[in-house]
Amino acid sequence: MKTKLKSLIILACITLFSCAERVDYVSSQEYILKSAEEWAEAINAGDSAVIDRIMADDFVGVSLRGDLYDKQTLIRESKIKANQFYKPKVFNVTIRFYGMAAVAQGNETWTKIEDSTSTTNIWTDTWIYRDKKWQIVAAQDLKLNP
Repeated sequence: MKTKLKSLIILACITLFSCAERVDYVSSQEYILKSAEEWAEAINAGDSAVIDRIMADDFVGVSLRGDLYDKQTLIRESKIKANQFYKPKVFNVTIRFYGMAAVAQGNETWTKIEDSTSTTNIWTDTWIYRDKKWQIVAAQDLKLNP
């Protein structure tokens, strides 16, 4: 009886863990880095399709002013505030994985095309892997220089 119980437990564990979805962290890191760059470009161009793909429906962000915003607000404001007068550059990105979650941190510089003045922000994005895709569920930005 004990042997059967142990066998059933082992079989259940093997079945449970072999059915768990495996994440390819190398391609996931590439996707997250590419998406960080695409997000900056999407904000600049007012490209709501990129924002819709990258942000989870339950996304909540904290703006440079300290205001909370959700995915729909970000999409709406990106269309209204598209700003082709700046060139964004994302750099110093670090991505750490925690199972089905990732934290991406980096910098972005927004350079004014007209006179080359710029501002630099530091940001943190929290990514979750669910429904076979990585999406941002939380983000926070901080301006580094006035």
